[in-house]
Amino acid sequence: MNEKIIRYIDKWWFRHFIFIGIPLILFLPFLINGELITWNDSIFHFTRIYEVIKEQQHNQFFPDIVQYSGLQNWGYGLNFFYPTYALTPLILLWRLLGNPVLAFILFDIFIVYFSSVINYSVLKKASSNTLNSFLFSLIYVLTACTGTGLWLSIPVVRLALITQFTSNIVFLFAPVILISFYQIIFKSQKSFWRTAVVFSALSVMLSIPATLGLVFLIVGMVIVGAFRKRMNVRNILFLLKIAVAIIFLSAIFIIPFLEQRLGSSWASLPNKPALWGMSFFDRVIKKIFDFSDILSIFVIVIFILLILRKKLNHNFKCIAFSYLASLLFLYSSVFPWYLVQNVLSGALQMTYRWDFIPHIIGSYFVAKGILALASEKNNMVLLFPLVALIFAVLGMYGNTISTYFPVIPPGQVGATKPQNTILNESFEPTNESLRYSVPYRVNNKNISMILNRNFATRKDWGINPDDPSWSSLAFDDYRIEGQYKDYRNVYANSLVKFEGKFHKNMTSAQGEDFFINNLPANVNKVQAPITYLKGFKAFNRNGKELTSYKNKDGFIEIESKGVDRIKITYKKTFLHKISIFISTISWIFIIFGMLFNKFLKIKKRNNREKISNRSSSLQRRRSSRTIRQRGK
Repeated sequence: MNEKIIRYIDKWWFRHFIFIGIPLILFLPFLINGELITWNDSIFHFTRIYEVIKEQQHNQFFPDIVQYSGLQNWGYGLNFFYPTYALTPLILLWRLLGNPVLAFILFDIFIVYFSSVINYSVLKKASSNTLNSFLFSLIYVLTACTGTGLWLSIPVVRLALITQFTSNIVFLFAPVILISFYQIIFKSQKSFWRTAVVFSALSVMLSIPATLGLVFLIVGMVIVGAFRKRMNVRNILFLLKIAVAIIFLSAIFIIPFLEQRLGSSWASLPNKPALWGMSFFDRVIKKIFDFSDILSIFVIVIFILLILRKKLNHNFKCIAFSYLASLLFLYSSVFPWYLVQNVLSGALQMTYRWDFIPHIIGSYFVAKGILALASEKNNMVLLFPLVALIFAVLGMYGNTISTYFPVIPPGQVGATKPQNTILNESFEPTNESLRYSVPYRVNNKNISMILNRNFATRKDWGINPDDPSWSSLAFDDYRIEGQYKDYRNVYANSLVKFEGKFHKNMTSAQGEDFFINNLPANVNKVQAPITYLKGFKAFNRNGKELTSYKNKDGFIEIESKGVDRIKITYKKTFLHKISIFISTISWIFIIFGMLFNKFLKIKKRNNREKISNRSSSLQRRRSSRTIRQRGK
């Protein structure tokens, strides 16, 4: 039976039918209904992509500061720290269809399909094992979970909810990067450099936390390779070339990021201390018993069956131990996270950002275990992927579609009012519901409530008239150290400072330009309510540039010299412009190089087929001639 399954998997049409069928099953209800059930984090992703689209509409195709998302957000350096370049296909879909919700659904379907295809292809190339590669790809995509607070929270669910969106994209193709580097380091198979370079560059431009985990693992591979004497000068030089290629492809993000990051002392990102060294019982054991972590259940079942069938060899024991060790590493105090929390919190935020580590190991263990057991019970090859698909469907629909049919508490009269504790009911995005972390029913008709959220009034946000304004772009995250703690009201309320006092209602924004208006004639220095970034320039009413710099509080300060109006704009730095050129040329070079290499392979294969056909034809003519001669 296994041979028959392998023959089907080897057929291109069958394999891709399965890989595209899975995301269609998971996302078909949303595709038909034209509506997504999203989480609070989706507001951030919708509005940041909407900002990029508005910039493109004004012929700005390489994002830098925020310009079209409200006065309180103008000049915010979000795009330097959280890039959108790798989401270009999603942005193109959005602009082409004119329907953000449909664009996200189609993009999600493509990501799940593509990750399945590429995971299978790379592992098949590395192992030459069709069935193992196919099983691993299916098990990993369907069971690799991440995050907290959502039962059955697998990446496809969190893609649909648009929460930790870019991290989950990296999770889905993380195996490609690790397998590629493993083959290069331990097997000296240099042909894996393309997948190593391309997907590593995409990872850098999608998620710094997930990329950090991948970097640590790759460095660990290099160290182990050195101890095993797999690393020589030639291999080290080859890895350095790969690193340079990755930097070139992602230079469009890395160089501006480092330029701004190293130019100031930035505050750490908000993190959740309770999620560092969490209770292993709460995070792992409970999720096994409530069937939230189906992968761990698979690992346990396979482990027991291997013992009963006396097939638990040393290799299986090592993989199982690695799986357990990785869970203990991420979700317990076995590893002293408190020693590195302050160092890593700014980039990692929470340890479950590296959740792909145990789930790559676990998925590989399950796939190999199924193959070992399938010699006696062939139905296991079909059983485990089917069970994984069932639980993925339950996870997807249980976290999304079920919110249309909530269980109303006894005694409740009237409609449920949104509040942060509600997870089982979804709400239309309104001024009231958007104040809370609840599931939202987002469609093309009501998404404008989210897209225009940064222009909402304080009354819409549910805050007092004198309270700091709010932003959907997480405008507290990327600030110079001390600004959030001591000066949040300055950038949130756009307060201008001069003569030692703060003044309101003196600013305005018009696209690329920010204005400070009605300045007294005797003012010589003005502090703008904008966090300093390299590239800001200030001008007077006549277009003459004014001296500007970063003051002690991390804001832009301008020597106004008595002018009544100041215009502030952002101009890309020289390094930023160079990074755009480097990445553009690099991507063109690698794409055309890969296409040319594919063309040569096809041409070579066709030549072999022609030579083979000629040989066969010549052999047939010789055979016919021999037969005729014998007949005479």
